[in-house]
Amino acid sequence: MKLKIIYISIFYILFLLSGCGKKLPPTSPDRWAPRVLNVNAVDEHHLRIFFSEKIDTLTPKKLDNFKILNPENGETTSVIYSERDKKGDEVLITVPKLEDMKYSLLIFNIKDIKGNLMIRAEKSFKPSNEKDTIDPILRYTRPSRIRTSAPLDSIILLRFSEPMDSGACGINDFVTTYIDIDSLFVWNETLTEVTLRYRLVKDKICKLFMLPLMPDLSGNSLIEMRILTLTTSDTLPKNRMNIKIIKDEKELTKTYAFLRNASDRLFQDISPVDTTFSFFFTPPDTYFISVVAQDSLDTTGLWWGEKKIAFFPDTTRSVDKEVEVDFIKRDRIPESLLNLYKILSTNIK
Repeated sequence: MKLKIIYISIFYILFLLSGCGKKLPPTSPDRWAPRVLNVNAVDEHHLRIFFSEKIDTLTPKKLDNFKILNPENGETTSVIYSERDKKGDEVLITVPKLEDMKYSLLIFNIKDIKGNLMIRAEKSFKPSNEKDTIDPILRYTRPSRIRTSAPLDSIILLRFSEPMDSGACGINDFVTTYIDIDSLFVWNETLTEVTLRYRLVKDKICKLFMLPLMPDLSGNSLIEMRILTLTTSDTLPKNRMNIKIIKDEKELTKTYAFLRNASDRLFQDISPVDTTFSFFFTPPDTYFISVVAQDSLDTTGLWWGEKKIAFFPDTTRSVDKEVEVDFIKRDRIPESLLNLYKILSTNIK
């Protein structure tokens, strides 16, 4: 009996040793297309699509990949905007106001992150009556952020992620430098595109600062400032001014820098900053550099600094200097600058 137990033990040990070092068969590669699990109505203008796995970033952006079907008459409605979320397995789409009835969302040609293609899916949903609380996005501009050799008179096209309140949008939503904007805004039928007519000052760096003020139909404002830079010249200046902010004993937050031309006080640039930021400029000239920040320990307290400085670049047309701005209490901050700072620090998240 004892011998039998020894033989069984030896056999068991040999069996275990024979399996050591053997590789398991490789896992099967992902060849399955993604599936649509559900479609939920978030509010009156948004639907959320849930997928079975992470999908790529490109195919959800194609608006033709989504159609809203009215099953009663067979008519389809286009979506306004679509984008995959950060998790990767959900897509938020913006839709026009729909009637209180059951619809089907048709979804085409969506790929997962491995490239597997879902050709078609269909899910029914009923629109929500909840108020839209999602901020609109400025998703496209023409021209883009910077354009050289721009015509003196032309148009700017702005395209948004959802219908905007055309009656509440106007020239007060912009700050301009060497550019005039016509007060007549031309909107498309869905209120998602607006055309602005402009006139530039020749050979100047012309800037259009789009403040985070323009609201959608539910009153939600844009969440970021966008800057368009246009010039009739064929190149932008190479001169760069680097500005460093002195570290204060206080922890300052929501810090914004404003570069203004000393001769006419036009804004040359506006930027959120931490410790260092840079501006391109046309030499030679004198500038006012203003920096405004909040005291993190006292949300009602504002600190600011301003410095006047002249730049005369060398023949290489390149300059790289450092400017220190000391913070003081807000006693002498210009009212126009304070109002602009409040807009930026309140609206931008």
